[in-house]
Parts: sequence; structure tokens; C-alpha cells
Amino acid sequence: MKKIIKFAKSFIFISFWLIISSYLQKYWNTFHWEYIYLNLRTIFDKELWFVLERSLFGFDIGYWIEELLKYLSYEIPKEAFKYLPIYFFLKFIWIKR
Repeated sequence: MKKIIKFAKSFIFISFWLIISSYLQKYWNTFHWEYIYLNLRTIFDKELWFVLERSLFGFDIGYWIEELLKYLSYEIPKEAFKYLPIYFFLKFIWIKR
């Protein structure tokens, strides 16, 4: 009986949390675009990246660093906000003390 109650609590929390986080995702998109990405994007508009591209025989390292910046500043925090509370809640519910 305890396992059924634990499962029900887990199911309800996960469902509720994923619905809430999906609604908050559009605000994260706006916040990230305006306050994080556009402020850091100006670094890649410099002449340095064109000089490096010419000296590296056409390999555009600035593009790959920019894509890494997008991934580190957008995807990782978004997914951590979505899944870390689920992990900690399930750990709290299912592990006996």
C-alpha cells in the first residue's frame, strides 16, 4: 500500500511540475534572449574572429564557441530547472531513512 501511495505522489508531482515548467519556458526564452545571449553575442562581432578564421585555413572557431555559449547558457539551465526538482523529490520520497 505504501508503494502505491508513493507512486501516486510521484506521478502527481511529476505531472504538475512538467506542466508548470512548460509554462515558464516561454519566459525563460525571453529572459535568455534579452538579458544573456544578446549581451554576450557582441563578443562574436569583432574582427578577431575573422582574423582567426583566415589564420586557421577557413575553420570558423568563433561559430563553434558561439554555439557552445548558446548551449551552456540556455539548454543546461533550462533542463536543470525542469529535471533537478523531480530528481530530488523522487529521491526524497523513495529512499527510506
